[in-house]
Amino acid sequence: MQASRLGVAVLLAILLGFAGLRAGAGDTNGERPDFTKGTLLLERSDGTTLTYEVEFATTPRQHAYGLMHLAELAPNAGMLFVFNGMAVRRFWMKNTLIPLDILFFDEDGRFVSAVRKAEPGSLASRNSDGPAKYVLELNGGQMEADGIDVGATMRLPVSR
Repeated sequence: MQASRLGVAVLLAILLGFAGLRAGAGDTNGERPDFTKGTLLLERSDGTTLTYEVEFATTPRQHAYGLMHLAELAPNAGMLFVFNGMAVRRFWMKNTLIPLDILFFDEDGRFVSAVRKAEPGSLASRNSDGPAKYVLELNGGQMEADGIDVGATMRLPVSR
C-alpha cells in the first residue's frame, strides 16, 4: 500500500511538473519583447484609406505576448500579427487589459472577419471565420468609428 501511495505521489508530482512547464511556456509576465514599428494602410470598401501606426508581431514570442499588460493603446495604433501561411487564427484576451477589435485578413490583405470589442482578460477563443495570415488588433470600437467593414483591404506590403 505504501509503495502504491508513493507511486501515485510521484505520478502526481510529474503531472503537476508538466502542467507547470506548460503554463510557463506561455508565461509572458517577463519583459515585453521588442517590436518593430511601422505604418499600416487599410482601404475601406468605399476606397477611403486609413493609416495606423502598428507594432509588428512576427515571432512566436511576440505572438504570445501581443498587447498583453498594456493599460492603454494610442488612437490609430495597434498590432499586426504576421503568420507564415494561411490558417484559422485563434486569439484570447488573457492578461489583456483593454478591449480590442480583432481583424483577420488573408494572404492578399482581404478582410476575412472580425471580433469587435473583445472582452479584456477573457480566455474565450476568438476565431477567424476562415483562413487568415494577418491579424490586426485595434482599440475596441475602432472598427466602428473608422467604418471598417466587409470589403476592407490591407495594403501589402506593409511598411516596417
